[in-house]
Amino acid sequence: MSKSILLISLLFSSLAWASGPPSEDYSVASLMPGKQVIIRSEVAGVVDSYQFENGDLVDRGDALLSISNRDYQLALNLAKFELDVTNSELENHDKQLKRYQSLFASKTISASDLDNQLRLTNVSRAQRNVSQVKYDIAKETLAKSSPGAPFAGTVINRAVELGQFIAVGDPLYTLADTHKLKARFHLLEADFNRLNKGDTVKVTVPSICKDFSGEVSLLSPAIQTGDPGFLVEVTLDNTDSVLNAGMESHVYLDSKPLADEVSR
Repeated sequence: MSKSILLISLLFSSLAWASGPPSEDYSVASLMPGKQVIIRSEVAGVVDSYQFENGDLVDRGDALLSISNRDYQLALNLAKFELDVTNSELENHDKQLKRYQSLFASKTISASDLDNQLRLTNVSRAQRNVSQVKYDIAKETLAKSSPGAPFAGTVINRAVELGQFIAVGDPLYTLADTHKLKARFHLLEADFNRLNKGDTVKVTVPSICKDFSGEVSLLSPAIQTGDPGFLVEVTLDNTDSVLNAGMESHVYLDSKPLADEVSR
């Protein structure tokens, strides 16, 4: 009987110590990606192809998908032809202006003739500038039919299918950068002043039984409407991809990571 009581006592002691020493207070936080964006379409059209699935890794600038671009290509061609015409007209007006300036210097033409040619040249230059802007806009629009990844990361959600019509503003992909994760939680006023921005704190992830070093990267200056307290974020390095977004973590207050803890 005494042996059973002793074993039960040791078991409860072990469980209590596994949850952390009583003197260490912690807050429960969910791990979130360091960056996460929903990429939306800037042009309308039908999805011709997509290159990445959920969970795929992408590099910055990788083309994520292709939206039907024939209309945009034709618009670019038209803008290019108009630009060629206005460039040619401007070139002719510039030559004519130089000729008029020479004739005016020899007093062969009047000042009003020179002024009129100068006006025509300036108008031609303005028309060329308008054509250049139209060409640049058409070129940018065509490029938007094949949007690229704004940063290196992981595809969280592909929101399109082949043949689907996409309107301006429709979601295409959700992309997250998980090389750094944020442990996000809230603190009441009594505990808020225990942390300072830049502090290094211990973060435990129970699901993998590992401790990490984290840096306090955000201390909200005010409680937002609907929040249970002051928002706090602790940033963890996840270069080795040991952690996943959504994991539960314990952020210990007033703690310094031990030398043998995993540095992240």
